[in-house]
Amino acid sequence: MLDKNYIELSKIRLHKSKKCYLTAIQDARYGDYDSANNRAYYSMFHAIRALLALDGIDFKKYTQVIGYFNKTYVNAGLIEVRFNKMVIDASKSRNGSDYDDYYSATLEEAEQNIVNADKFFEAVKQYIAKRFEAENIQENLDEND
Repeated sequence: MLDKNYIELSKIRLHKSKKCYLTAIQDARYGDYDSANNRAYYSMFHAIRALLALDGIDFKKYTQVIGYFNKTYVNAGLIEVRFNKMVIDASKSRNGSDYDDYYSATLEEAEQNIVNADKFFEAVKQYIAKRFEAENIQENLDEND
């Protein structure tokens, strides 16, 4: 049985993921593709942390979070491999957008990251919902959306 505090933390992180996704959309509309890339990446990152919360796990480094996700969810076949590529691509865009003075984020790149963030969010949300159902946990994952 999942700990109720872990369930609540997972829901908080899932909500944070959704907020980042919605902010990415707004940033892209305003032509701020660097910020859109950043928010799309963090949408995926917080969705991953929602999964980790259910496992009672957290890490200080981004690489550890992504590594745990790949090992525990992707490599185990719980989440499709294509979602790992989405995180890698979004991470590259975010790094360029955030740290490279000469990087020029494009609308197309930001749009792709936003589409991927939405797919990623929905896949994680679906996985969490199935996990709750399997453990007879009655939680509404849409209440904060």
